[in-house]
Amino acid sequence: MRQRAGRWRTTLCVCAALLVPVAGTLAQDTIKEIIIPQGATTPRIAIPDCVPSAGDQASRDACTTVAEVLRADLDFEGLFRFVEPDLMRRLGGFSPDNPDLEAWSGLLADLLAITRARVEGDQLTVDLHVYSLASKQSILEKRYSGRAGNPRFFGHTLSDAILSLTQFAGVARTQIAFASDRDGDFRTKEIYVADYDGHRVQRLTRDESISILPEWSPDGQRIAFTSYKSRIPDVILVPLSGGRAQSVTNRRAQSFAPSWSPDGERIAYASNASGRMKIWVSNADGSGARQITEGPGQDTAPTWSPTGREIAFTSDRSGSAQIWVVGAEGLNLRRLTRIGTHNDGASWSPSKQFSEIAYTSRLEPGRFDIAVISLDSGQVRQITTEYASCESPSWAPSGRHLVFSCRRGQNWQVSVADRLGLRVRTVPTGPGSNLHPVWGPFRDRE
Repeated sequence: MRQRAGRWRTTLCVCAALLVPVAGTLAQDTIKEIIIPQGATTPRIAIPDCVPSAGDQASRDACTTVAEVLRADLDFEGLFRFVEPDLMRRLGGFSPDNPDLEAWSGLLADLLAITRARVEGDQLTVDLHVYSLASKQSILEKRYSGRAGNPRFFGHTLSDAILSLTQFAGVARTQIAFASDRDGDFRTKEIYVADYDGHRVQRLTRDESISILPEWSPDGQRIAFTSYKSRIPDVILVPLSGGRAQSVTNRRAQSFAPSWSPDGERIAYASNASGRMKIWVSNADGSGARQITEGPGQDTAPTWSPTGREIAFTSDRSGSAQIWVVGAEGLNLRRLTRIGTHNDGASWSPSKQFSEIAYTSRLEPGRFDIAVISLDSGQVRQITTEYASCESPSWAPSGRHLVFSCRRGQNWQVSVADRLGLRVRTVPTGPGSNLHPVWGPFRDRE
């Protein structure tokens, strides 16, 4: 059996803190209770160029970046249509303090989002003002101040603010973690962290070994992964703010593929401590470890349900690798997948609206694809179709998108798709083979 084609995890030392607060000091935060419904008509939003509040180059550059990132983030979410730049230019200049809402409404826009930015010393202040063009009312005003070193984060923050006008939460401020061989050779892999759109890649481990299958803690403060530094695969925890790595399984046996419980208090993983590879659950510090699966075959690749009451995992007990579900206490075992000759690496959606599990599936000979099964209906939909192989799915914290890796030539690259597979794109995370991506939780600060 392949060990969790979708998410494995590898001891390391952390050289620098990765998550440094930069943006997020809220000087003004006003939002009216107006929720934009998502129905047959997708709302059109006009986002004119950001207006620098000062004439210096730093303010102009920050403005450009904020607007570019904001548009890219909203385009990724797919909840708005954009007013074309040529149409906006026909209006000529406009006053950001007193826009002609009637004129903007004439562009068949539903919303107008005005952004402003100002750099003073090492501080950046960004303003967002959103108007409903139907009611000619202001519906959202926000101001953010922080260090000017990362204007992209301000753009992400504004995108998530605009998403708050819908019934969906934005993921622009989230991150992904993944394994890559970019700084070594094919025999070594390290863990890296990047913004959800692939920017600002930072290296987390420096073990010069094999570190794979990262998994975020629910609070986003730690990452668990599988380490081969001691030659015996071991589950390791490392804080992203810097600090000492900690072994969860202490090399008692071969241990793989950690998965955090939703409350962050427990970790499930695969281990052969009892002879065969089975699913184990321990406290986050490794204490209280107990085996929760029994029976024939090999079990691996656990993933928790959003309630923390069940765990899905891969098992070949039926003759081929399939996805099974068991209660977190080891009871009520049932088989989930029956389509596909090899199903592995399950990821349970956090969505409250859709009860789904994504996984890697051999639906066609000679390749693997990303599939999603509905736990309510049992229906399976294929997410990827155009790549040599795709593996390792992980859900965005909103449950609206998936991240996974796809093979392109000799390398693997991080890719994302919406939950229906209508739009699949590569995330520019850099050179080398980039494997086992996992989407981090929501966060308010950089």
